[in-house]
Amino acid sequence: MERTRDVYRECLKLIPHEKFSFAKIWLLAAQFEISQLNLKGARQILGNAFGKAPKDNIFKKYIEIELQLGNIDRCRKLYEKYLEWAPENCYAWSKYGELERSLAETERARAIFELAILDICFLIVRIFLTL
Repeated sequence: MERTRDVYRECLKLIPHEKFSFAKIWLLAAQFEISQLNLKGARQILGNAFGKAPKDNIFKKYIEIELQLGNIDRCRKLYEKYLEWAPENCYAWSKYGELERSLAETERARAIFELAILDICFLIVRIFLTL
């Protein structure tokens, strides 16, 4: 198993993430760590992915993992990072709001949806003004 870990580690070192990156390799490396019951290692890999090559799939999978583990506070932090990275992402806003609604956190859900409307409207106005 250590050999598999080394292969993933080397692969992630070789990819020039600033030019291009594959979400798939990050996710496979994290899944391997989860299969080895090394949740800390999986979180470290996904955290590095955010820093070097943030992608929608990485955010979605990391949030899914934390949700399955019942780590709601961590899910919230991940959604906030996701939205810092992609404030125009309607999918992320809606899933974050839906998470809060599913937890019966109506006020939080309402606040998230209100922020989404403001952020997205701001982006549209900014684009319009550049025409």
